[in-house]
Amino acid sequence: MARPDDTSDDAFGATPIPTQFVSNGEFTPLPQSRRQRQVEFLITQMADDRAARLGTTRRRFLQSKAGMAVAFTALNAVYGCSDSEGGGARTSTTSSTSSTTSSTSSTTSTTTTEAFTVPEEATVDEEAACELFAGEYFILDSQTHHVDFEGPADPVLLNTVYGRFTGCPPKALDLNEPCEPGSPREKLGRANYLKEIFLDSETTVAMMSGIPAGSSDTQTITNDGMAATCDMVNELGSSQRCILQGMLTPNLPDTADTGDLGTLVRDMEHLKEDLGIRALKCYTGAGGPKSLYPYEAWWLDDEDVAYPMYEEAQRLGINVVNVHKGFEQGIFDAEHCSPRDFPKAVADWPEMNFVCFHSAVDLPPYEHYFDDLLRMKREEMAEATNIYTELGGAWATRVIQGGDATAHFLGQLLLNFGEDHILWGTDAIWNGSPQWQINAMKLFQMPERLMEEFGYPEVTTEIKAKILGLNAAKLYGVDPAEARCVLPGDVIGETQVIYQEQGLTSPSNRRYGPTTRREFFSLLRSEGF
Repeated sequence: MARPDDTSDDAFGATPIPTQFVSNGEFTPLPQSRRQRQVEFLITQMADDRAARLGTTRRRFLQSKAGMAVAFTALNAVYGCSDSEGGGARTSTTSSTSSTTSSTSSTTSTTTTEAFTVPEEATVDEEAACELFAGEYFILDSQTHHVDFEGPADPVLLNTVYGRFTGCPPKALDLNEPCEPGSPREKLGRANYLKEIFLDSETTVAMMSGIPAGSSDTQTITNDGMAATCDMVNELGSSQRCILQGMLTPNLPDTADTGDLGTLVRDMEHLKEDLGIRALKCYTGAGGPKSLYPYEAWWLDDEDVAYPMYEEAQRLGINVVNVHKGFEQGIFDAEHCSPRDFPKAVADWPEMNFVCFHSAVDLPPYEHYFDDLLRMKREEMAEATNIYTELGGAWATRVIQGGDATAHFLGQLLLNFGEDHILWGTDAIWNGSPQWQINAMKLFQMPERLMEEFGYPEVTTEIKAKILGLNAAKLYGVDPAEARCVLPGDVIGETQVIYQEQGLTSPSNRRYGPTTRREFFSLLRSEGF
């Protein structure tokens, strides 16, 4: 069924938080579950009721902070129910998504999963909602994306690929023409990236990320393209608001003809000296007969493939390797998405820091790699201080499964990795502006019953500050004090202030990644896989 036009109140993605899994193009999304449909229905019910009372439209209400509060209230109500579908809380509730709108108001205020407690007042009063989501943090997002429509990739191909899941017809896009409203370029390009990340969210510093392709013709953004985005953002911000990680494919020999990709070990000096990368970004699963890449998969502890990369990185002063793990049900070789190669690499290269992107999670029921990562940290890397975990994609998929799923995920990371070794990441803009994920972290509190039963620590403001940005700032060499200042000439900061003070803020509540198997596989076919 075609999505409705996203200017309507019923537009897909109009809810402040997603109500189904959104893929970043690397994994196959699951169908919307029964509970997720209930959350979507309840958000709509409650929003209609409150919008009518406040004399506004559903769409405008859902763009407000009170609309965000309604979304978390609905999440609490549905996942507070005890039934067989996984991920929810174990607390009981008397509310039902089939109840009338009037009864919803009275029942949901007393129903909570405890992880996301929302007072009733915040769902009807914007000032109370603003207070609910208050709290100023330095936020460094370690994983953000957009598509470069001005790069080496075929623009017709890009428009065809991304038009398939942005509701746009697969027609050629003339890059000499103005950006068409609603086009893939308007939704997924550099300008909308800036809006979603820096105007519609509280992100202080964003790290650009990409995914390697088989050739420059299908590369959605190159290392040089990511650097161009950071240059633009930092110039507009008159400070360091964007940093870069360099995509690298050490499993390809230096003699490989990769065109303009610039992802070989021999390209590392250019990445460091000319582009100023803060880390390497690698995909061990990008290769092998069970993947969609025309070269061999590899391991972090492969002394012939990975170790020469570390040697060159150390020579150039690069000491962080970010690596994709988990999310195995997609375009990568599933076996090589395992974190089993961390212990030896971490031990052999104590001066290198390894970051497990996505925390090695996957969608249910494929959760074994996350469990493996936790076990290996306890049993094989207990004393290691050069191994980190990152929340991109992982936090988002846990939040939309309810409070208990989120609490168990974060609690286990804190117990095994500690509060100093967890990095913030969102995988934006695929799942929309990262603000809903930021709000989830601000609102989150560890349920006392789970602290008692599992020994999870309380998630304090200090711990949240570390996770949201201070840990990554230390690792990637960013000065939080400098980045937080609105300096003279800071167009981003000045615009954001005006944007908020004059009530011009207009969160799109849109998602940009595939949400169905059909969209996901259409994307792969269009990219030539």
